[in-house]
Parts: sequence; C-alpha cells; structure tokens
Amino acid sequence: APVAAGCEAQYQNKHPDYSAILAKVSSSPRMRRAVDALMRGPVNRRDLDAVIGTTNAPSYVSGLKKLGLCIDCETLKGQDRYGQSCRYGRYHLSQAHRDGLRHALVMQGDK
Repeated sequence: APVAAGCEAQYQNKHPDYSAILAKVSSSPRMRRAVDALMRGPVNRRDLDAVIGTTNAPSYVSGLKKLGLCIDCETLKGQDRYGQSCRYGRYHLSQAHRDGLRHALVMQGDK
C-alpha cells in the first residue's frame, strides 16, 4: 500500500542541511544505524529495533524527524507470535531525503 503523501507535502519547501544531520547522527551509532537502514528503503519497526540494537525504534525515528528528516509510518496488519491479529509500523524515509543524505555522504567521501 502506498504511503500517504503527508510527510512529502509537509516538507515540500524545506531543504535540511543533510551534512549537519549526518554529523549529528554520527555521534550516536544507533542513530547512524537507523539512518543507514532507512536509506536502504522501507523498514518494519521490529526490524529497525534489531538493526539499532534496542527496542525503542520509534524514539530514534522521532529524533531523526526532529533533525528535519521526512519519515512516514505506514500501519500494516499482521499477526503477533500468538497468532493474534495486530498492527505494526513500517517506516519510510522520503526519496528526496534519501537522495539528499546520499549526496551529503558522497560529498563527505563516505559511501
């Protein structure tokens, strides 16, 4: 299911300083792992928890949003470990912000 355009529309005229964002997240290995995972594409909350190495991925996503990144959360239906219906989130970093972060990484000589 496509993600609502809310985040893209909200940040339409905003161009964050991607180099500054990368500098801030580089001081936290967990934040950097979260950014790296989101740059690869949509990621489920549980998978992001595993990548970050914690069980509070929403807190890290919130922190990245406060830095200016456009991250939407899609709610999906699934089953928990007991076979009960549940909902879970899948995070999406906007394509524009993925591109901006990739460009900043290239300019820094990283990836």
